[in-house]
Amino acid sequence: MNQTFLYKIFPFLRWIPMLDRNTIKVDVIAGIVAGVLILPQAIALSTLAGMPPEYGFYTAIFPVIIASLYGSSWHALSGPNTAMCIMMGSALAIYASDGTPNYIMYAITLSFMVGVIQMMFGVFKLGIIFNYFSHTIMIAIVTGVGIIIIIQQVGSFLGLTMNVPEPIEDTVVQIFYSFPMSNWYAVFVGTVTVISGLIVKRYFKKWPYLIVCVVIGMIAAKILELIFGSATVNLDKLGTMALSVLPLSAPDFSPENFAEAAEGLYTAAFVLAFLGLMQSCVIARAMAIKSGQNVNMNQEVIGQGLSNIGGSFLSCFPSCGSFNRSASNLETGAITPLAGIISAFALGLLIFFANPIIAEMPVTVMAGVLFLVGAGLIKVKDIKKLLQIRGDARIMFLLCLGVTVYGGLDKGVFLGIFLSVVAYLRSTSKPELDLFFGEDAEQYVPANLAGKATVLQISGSVFFGSVHVLEQVLSDLDKVDNRQGHLVFANEYLHHLDMAGADILLQEVNKRKKNGYQAAFWLRDHNLDRVLENSGLTEALGPENIHYTYGCTLTVEKITNYKINNGCIQ
Repeated sequence: MNQTFLYKIFPFLRWIPMLDRNTIKVDVIAGIVAGVLILPQAIALSTLAGMPPEYGFYTAIFPVIIASLYGSSWHALSGPNTAMCIMMGSALAIYASDGTPNYIMYAITLSFMVGVIQMMFGVFKLGIIFNYFSHTIMIAIVTGVGIIIIIQQVGSFLGLTMNVPEPIEDTVVQIFYSFPMSNWYAVFVGTVTVISGLIVKRYFKKWPYLIVCVVIGMIAAKILELIFGSATVNLDKLGTMALSVLPLSAPDFSPENFAEAAEGLYTAAFVLAFLGLMQSCVIARAMAIKSGQNVNMNQEVIGQGLSNIGGSFLSCFPSCGSFNRSASNLETGAITPLAGIISAFALGLLIFFANPIIAEMPVTVMAGVLFLVGAGLIKVKDIKKLLQIRGDARIMFLLCLGVTVYGGLDKGVFLGIFLSVVAYLRSTSKPELDLFFGEDAEQYVPANLAGKATVLQISGSVFFGSVHVLEQVLSDLDKVDNRQGHLVFANEYLHHLDMAGADILLQEVNKRKKNGYQAAFWLRDHNLDRVLENSGLTEALGPENIHYTYGCTLTVEKITNYKINNGCIQ
């Protein structure tokens, strides 16, 4: 049995030889930190999904172990995901009440179906297509999810028991008529939770703000109960969890149980599979750019599929990659997927010891946490900048956001898929241009560019017939930032560049340099190197500002008579 075949069957054999004493030490520390940080999120997201809290923990433990062993990314971590939970909750609420045995059965069966669909994408090597979904669409969907979360949690925040139907306008009407019956003790506790979370997030950036705000909210609730009495305060609590060390389960396709929900489950499975892979692949790519790792997208897709299939036999609902968890994993110094496995075991140990404390957590505290989670998904400054740029991106964003909020997440995803395909087809004749700001831009900004930076992603072809589109966007961008900042061109999906297009890019690079800033290029491979050299872009940028997605940097002044060594030009 040759080594290549072994790596396909057991991909974790690629990184196990890297485990020396120092690597294990670093990964253990990073894993413990990640395990602690996911605790409040796992509870909050299980609430969004309509599942009991213990199922959120299972989903934060078992899928991450499987994805760490069989995925391609060394830093991306899987688990419960906000958008996935919202989508699942909307799909299953029609067929069963939250937390009931039937609801749990449908969720576990859905996890299996999602995993099978994802596995099919991986087996047929279709993972690469998930790199071509517009970043603008992802922002719209995530923003819509943030709005939905906030509106749906208002009832719990007010201490009310409410139906949460799918149409968002019905939920708003319920809130309006139920508001006079609010439990103001619950409102006070929820407000303390939110305010404390915002303060910690703003002024104590190194602290885990979700954990801190949960602790402060629970203390506020306990003080109220001591002063006024539990019966008067009347706060709903999460209650004791029925935890199991090995929570075995199985998908149920029996006619008497599956048939009545089959139509909805098939649709939801397809949407969740697509949504999960879109997010997982974007996260894996972002982590790879920062770490310099070469990620195999098909293997990453297979890892996600296996994690959902395996999770369905361990009481897990559908999961995918988590950006917050993955970014934290990388920032705390994790080197290999061992950190993800350690985080799962750390969380498992923690919840068994913390079960009595978690049972006393008021529901309004959890609503406050979800307010923070939802608000964190809405990047107001980035959206404002995006809307200032004329063109298709603005229209796509508004359409997808409106459909996601008012039509449901499933319709938003389907529209997003359609618009992304249309945008990709159009990119064959003219470039698709996306602007990244803030946290979304950080994944592309090289370490040597300190300070404010904007990222312009160019996909498709830039040639004499389409340069006017690029000129217009650069002109609009100048009105937004006055060229006061670095500019990074994310050109991984730039397939063709002629001298006319290169000349426009060169002019922008020189204008930035004149203002005291720099520009940098990200490229997929070396196919455009000769165009960059002949146009003068290589000299204008400087070799240190030309990067490739698999982590090597251009290190020569001339590209003529070059040779390839380990993927880098020498």
